[in-house]
Amino acid sequence: MALIVGLSVNASASCSDSLFGMAAGAASAQSQSRLMQPDSESFKDNDEHASIVGFWYVRFIVGDQTIQEAYQIWNAGGTEVHNPNVDPRSGNVCLGAWKHTGRTYKLAHRVWSYDINGNFMGTVHLSETLALGKHGNTHSGTFTLDIYDPSGNFQAQVTGRVTGERISAE
Repeated sequence: MALIVGLSVNASASCSDSLFGMAAGAASAQSQSRLMQPDSESFKDNDEHASIVGFWYVRFIVGDQTIQEAYQIWNAGGTEVHNPNVDPRSGNVCLGAWKHTGRTYKLAHRVWSYDINGNFMGTVHLSETLALGKHGNTHSGTFTLDIYDPSGNFQAQVTGRVTGERISAE
């Protein structure tokens, strides 16, 4: 946990800072999350023709603590844009790729991380596995946050739950 907190102090206020902030928030959470299992209600009640494509409000949760909230856009071409609730002056937009795998959606982010002096700190990998809820207006699932040093050596992992609510123009 000290490593995660230390990494969050050295990160700049960018997309990677947002992910390091998620890790630091998770380190301060008192209890482990209960990861969603494939036989849960969210996996059973999704509409056959619902799609993840659209605009979403999401929360990342470890234990009972929300460690980050964000807006996400899931595009039809398999790309995703993640806009976390961090200071936008230094870049708070992350990019990812997703695919539909049967009853779930898998998302991958790969982020370059730099400190405030412009020194390369390594990479952060955010992965999500989601299932749509009833009528496709909610989603829930799990996330994994992996942190690597500049040489590609694994440093830390944080896991938790992610939930989303569709935002529509109506």
